[in-house]
Amino acid sequence: MEKIPDDSVLIEKALCGDEDALSSLVRRYQNVVARLIERITHRPEWVEDLTQQVFLSAFQNLPGFQRRSGFMTWVYRIAVNASLEALRKEDARRRLFERVEHEREFLPDSLIIQDQNSGERMVLDREIQMEVREALERLPGEARAVLTLRYLEEFSTPEISEILKIPEGTVRSRLYYARLELARIMEPFVDSAIPARYKERE
Repeated sequence: MEKIPDDSVLIEKALCGDEDALSSLVRRYQNVVARLIERITHRPEWVEDLTQQVFLSAFQNLPGFQRRSGFMTWVYRIAVNASLEALRKEDARRRLFERVEHEREFLPDSLIIQDQNSGERMVLDREIQMEVREALERLPGEARAVLTLRYLEEFSTPEISEILKIPEGTVRSRLYYARLELARIMEPFVDSAIPARYKERE
């Protein structure tokens, strides 16, 4: 079986003008980049163009890639920045309440959130996740991005720090305030609609 080249090998070949290596990098990461863009922007019609923009930017700047982090981390950072910039240009606040149903195919089987008061973990199924995702749409882009990276993409605090190029303390602070705001938005629903069967002790 032919050995699959790692990123560093493909990058070296790409820097030498190997278009097949560039294509291999795109195939390797385009789906996760597209998923991240969709989750942050909530605009599926943007995904194709922004994904192309992300890889174009990555390859144009490939000679300056320092390799202190992995290629995927670097591409994720570009994708987050491109997504947030697209939201800013389109006046994110005005659009945050639009279109939720298209997200259903991107939902994981379960999502775990922390109850701020009781300390209990709540495992949410798809139906309840839709309520969470609607609440996420009402958050500013940066808050939504950090929550998406942590709870949907399941990155650790150090990994998010590397992706966003901010200190770990800043990541924790943003997560804290983003969770508080999400909890505030979700409070009426949590109090009235989440049954006991969705709760698990830590």
